[in-house]
Amino acid sequence: MTSRRMKISRFFRHRQHPLKMVEYSSRNLWLLLIPLSKYLIASRFNFQEWIRTNWVDILAISGIFALALLRWIFVRFDIEPDGITAHSGIFGIVSTKIYFSQLTSVSFCQSWYGRPFKVHTIYAETNAKTVSREDLKLVLSGKNADLLYEFISNGEYVKPKVTYSPRKLHLMIFSLIFSSALSGVLLYGTFMFEVYKILGLKTEQQMLRRVNGEIDKLDRQLFNLSKLVPRAVLLIAVIVMLCWSISFIATLARHWSFTVSRSKDQFYIRSGAMIKRRHIINRDKINYYDLTQTLLMKLFRICSVTLDCTGYGKRRREISALIPITTYRRVTTTLRLLTPDLPLPKPEVRTGTASDVRRFVTLPAVCSVLPIVAMKLLEHTFMGRHREINALLVIITVPLLWLVIVKAAASFNTSVGFSEQGCVMNYCRWYKFHKVFLPKSNISRIRIVRNPLQMLNHTCTLKIYTVGESGRCHTMFSLPYDDVRAVCMREGYVLFE
Repeated sequence: MTSRRMKISRFFRHRQHPLKMVEYSSRNLWLLLIPLSKYLIASRFNFQEWIRTNWVDILAISGIFALALLRWIFVRFDIEPDGITAHSGIFGIVSTKIYFSQLTSVSFCQSWYGRPFKVHTIYAETNAKTVSREDLKLVLSGKNADLLYEFISNGEYVKPKVTYSPRKLHLMIFSLIFSSALSGVLLYGTFMFEVYKILGLKTEQQMLRRVNGEIDKLDRQLFNLSKLVPRAVLLIAVIVMLCWSISFIATLARHWSFTVSRSKDQFYIRSGAMIKRRHIINRDKINYYDLTQTLLMKLFRICSVTLDCTGYGKRRREISALIPITTYRRVTTTLRLLTPDLPLPKPEVRTGTASDVRRFVTLPAVCSVLPIVAMKLLEHTFMGRHREINALLVIITVPLLWLVIVKAAASFNTSVGFSEQGCVMNYCRWYKFHKVFLPKSNISRIRIVRNPLQMLNHTCTLKIYTVGESGRCHTMFSLPYDDVRAVCMREGYVLFE
C-alpha cells in the first residue's frame, strides 16, 4: 500500500494541477453545457429522456474532456538542480529545458478563483525570443509552486535583504495617474465578449438596455443634464468616466501591497489584491530603468520607476513597476538602495533654447487648429447642430492643446549623456516624460537622423536602440548635431546617418 501511494504521489508531483484540464477544454464548451443544463431542468431531471434527446452533444462534451485528460497526463515537468524540463505536445514528445541561469523573469500568479484550489500559474521567460507568448507556462499546485520558487531564488529570498514598500496613499495616487479610459474600455469589452460567448447575444443586449435605462433614470431624477448638454456628449462622458473608474480599480488591485526586495542577484516583487503575484527578476538581465512622469507629476515632483526585462510587465494590462511612485527627491536614494551598481551619468547634450521650443510645439499646434477648421466646415453641412459640434470640438481640441503644453515642457527636458559604464536619456513620448538609465553594454545601435530642415538649423534626431525582447527605440528630437556627433564618436560608436 505504501509503495502504491508513493507511485501515485510521484505521478502527481510531476503533473500540472488537475484544474489545468478545464483550460485544455475548449472555451466554446460552455455553449454546449448551458443548453444541456436547461434541457435537463426542463425535463425535470429525466436522465433517460435527456440522454436520448441530446446524445450527440453529450458525446461531444465527453470527447472534449477525454482529450483534455489525455493531454494533462502526458504533459509533465521535472525540476532539476540547474533548470526545469517540460514535456509537452502530443504524448509529451516535445521536451523543453530552461536553465535557471538564463531566466530573465519568472512570475507566479494566483487568481481569486484559483486560491481555494491552491492553484498557481507560472510564466518563465528568457531572452530566447520564442514564437509563443511565453517560453514556459505551467499551472502548478501550491506545493510545487513554492518548491520551484525556492529553486529559482536559491533560498536567497529568506535571507536579510533591502526592501521597499510604498504607502497605500501613494499607491492610490499611482493608480489615479496610470489609469486610463482606454484600459477601462478594454476591460469592459473583454467582459462583454465573454458574456456574449457564454450567454449569447440576446442576454448581452438585455444587459446594455438595462444599463442605458439606469443612466436615463439617474439623469431624470438627479441632474437632468440632458437639457444642458447634448445627449450624445453626456453618454460619451458617462462611458469615459465609467471606463476610467474600472481601470482605476483594476490598477489599484493589481499593485496593492506592492513590495520589492533585493538580494545579491535578484529582485523579488509581490503585489496584488484579488490576483496575488510574485515575480523573480534576475538583475543582470534587466535592460534599462525608466523614470516615468506626466506633466502633472513633474509639477508635483513625483515619479514612477519601471524597468524593462523580458517577461515582466508582459501580461495584459500589467505595468513593469520597480518603484510604483515616490518623490523625485527620494528616487535617487531609493534607486541606490535597490540598484547600487547602476551607473547614473549626468546629461551632456541637451535642448532648451527658444528655437527648440518653436520646433517642439509647431506640429502639435498645427494639429490643434485642424479640428477647429473641420468643425467650421461641418457647421455649414449640419445646420442646427451647433451645440453638438461645439461640444465635440472641445472634446477633441483640449487633449491637443494639452499636448502643445507638454511639448513646450519637453523642449527643456530632452538630453543625452554617457559615462564610462552607463548612459542616460531624457525625452518625451506623447504625454509622458522618460528618464532612462542603462549600462552601455545594453545599447544595440545608435543612429542619427536628419531631415532637410534639421540640416539647415544644425540639429538632429538621435535614436538609441536597446537590447531586449521588443528592441525598444528611444528617440530624442532637436538635439545639437555637432555635440551629439562628438559625444558618440568619443564613446566609439559607428554612426549610421
